[in-house]
Amino acid sequence: MSKRIEIPPRDTKAPVRIPHKGRPEPSSQKPKKPSGVFNERHTLAQDGLYRDWMAHQTAIVITFDDGATLEGTLQSYDTYALHIQDVDGLELLVFKQAVRIIKPSTKSNT
Repeated sequence: MSKRIEIPPRDTKAPVRIPHKGRPEPSSQKPKKPSGVFNERHTLAQDGLYRDWMAHQTAIVITFDDGATLEGTLQSYDTYALHIQDVDGLELLVFKQAVRIIKPSTKSNT
């Protein structure tokens, strides 16, 4: 059984902005700040743990939202992603939005 979604018609009286060729767009928005460790979205709660795990090459287990797990060591991180080297030596970029839990492995590398 499919549901139909009604899309309201566009308001034809609303102003429409058409860019002019040859002229730069007026910049009314603030310039975007680069993402990374020093972004204001980055929390210091994770910073200490990540630095400790990297310094000691602690084996960690990452559990994803779907229940899948990945074991490896943390190589680096930023606001949105983790650079992981798995147990086979493969380097992976894991986006934090897919991660549910990160914890030290019960099998330690140290």
